[in-house]
Amino acid sequence: MLAWRARTMRGVLPTRAAPPSLTRRLLSSSSHSYDAIIIGAGVIGTSIATELARDGWRTLNIDALHGVGCGSTSYSSGIVRLTYSIAESVKFAWEGYHYWDEWEEHIAVKDERGLAKFRRCGQLIPRSSAAEPFLSRTLACFEQLGLPYEEWPAATVRQRLGFDLRSYAPPRRIDDERFGEHNGSEIEGGVYFPLAGYVSDPTLATHNLQAAALATGRASFAFGARAAAILRTRGGRVAGVRLADGAALSSPVVVNAAGPHSAAVTRLAFPAAEANDMRLSTRPMRQEVAYARAPPGVDWGEGGVGLVVSDPDVGVYWRPEVGGKILCGSLEPPCDVPTHRYVDDPEAVYPGGAESSLTEQWTNQVYRAALRMPSMPLPDAAGTQGVVACYDVTDDWTPIYDGSALPGYYMAIGTSGNQFKNAGIAGRLMREIIKAREGGEDLDAHPLQLPLLRAPGGLSIDTGVFSRLRSAHQTSGSVMG
Repeated sequence: MLAWRARTMRGVLPTRAAPPSLTRRLLSSSSHSYDAIIIGAGVIGTSIATELARDGWRTLNIDALHGVGCGSTSYSSGIVRLTYSIAESVKFAWEGYHYWDEWEEHIAVKDERGLAKFRRCGQLIPRSSAAEPFLSRTLACFEQLGLPYEEWPAATVRQRLGFDLRSYAPPRRIDDERFGEHNGSEIEGGVYFPLAGYVSDPTLATHNLQAAALATGRASFAFGARAAAILRTRGGRVAGVRLADGAALSSPVVVNAAGPHSAAVTRLAFPAAEANDMRLSTRPMRQEVAYARAPPGVDWGEGGVGLVVSDPDVGVYWRPEVGGKILCGSLEPPCDVPTHRYVDDPEAVYPGGAESSLTEQWTNQVYRAALRMPSMPLPDAAGTQGVVACYDVTDDWTPIYDGSALPGYYMAIGTSGNQFKNAGIAGRLMREIIKAREGGEDLDAHPLQLPLLRAPGGLSIDTGVFSRLRSAHQTSGSVMG
């Protein structure tokens, strides 16, 4: 999920460019040969570097931007939750939760910028007919795994949060003449999930991971570096990466962790599309997140009543944000799907690009949240705040963590929107997939079973759920997964 930072207010946006000499400066002091090259230095790519470097691998992350976590990660809402519609994803997020809950221990080094903070506040999903399909699958998973949740009656939701509990499903856009009409039924309370919260500075969290990787003495990062080709040996396996400036970097392993640029990297790996055996694809999807002030007299911030709320009845999610604000995004209800924009060039969505301006989507999201919180102030157009960025999404909104038909080429893709929370465990998963495949294991025939080391219960994850060869999962079909 996307988010705003104080420095990314409309009209005060950071540069995404890196000095042209930076790549050569960073690479000139070391060999151009590595054990693994990771394309992307967002939270997922940097976590992979941390795990591999801690295991003794010489790694290099390359990124076209000026630092770690400066791409889609910097716009993440940073929401940490366990609520997914398939059990393996719930287990994956449960393990991932423990990384954030024990972040200082996971990083285990001093970062001069300080450590990112995980704010535990819990998540509420109001009960409604629109929420039931997702809730029924999620609660079945929680019951199977023995995870905690609480049923809040309507009176508790109204008293604690001041919500209007009339039902407005199905969600509508504001140009629909029936927008704002309730359907005659009421929200039947809600389900509260205590193991949830958010990280308010995803870029700092990524810098923490970089600090941990660099502390090993085996990790390197090159910024202002754009991959132009995936190199191959005569035997037909990965040999490294050639950069846009012509520099050739050698490595028997290349990992695609390029976020919204993942599809472009996939095309570099498979110039002949028929050689690619992936059954799902990734595409960059333009997204907007809105910011509005909390209802007057309501302390929605840290220490107040603020929760992560996912409300399919009105088709939006929101969470507390610094400065007494509420961050609000879309849950991709059917009324919003026609407005989704898949873009050819993700950079067009970022500051200065042709697709970077806020649109009526901002108003739709804020006004739908205001149906639940009627006293929420609604600014005029001049007072709008928000951010536009890209998700990297698969056909079923579940990521691909896998190898490929090209030996040595690996993928951690389709992660935007719902995988920030899993960054810690995703790094470990990719490390284990790479080691197993490079060791000769056939994970296509026998998917890796990844034990949960932090979550209790001695469980493991069948990583076939993230395979490139899977059939599309029956998920929520939205960012919720």
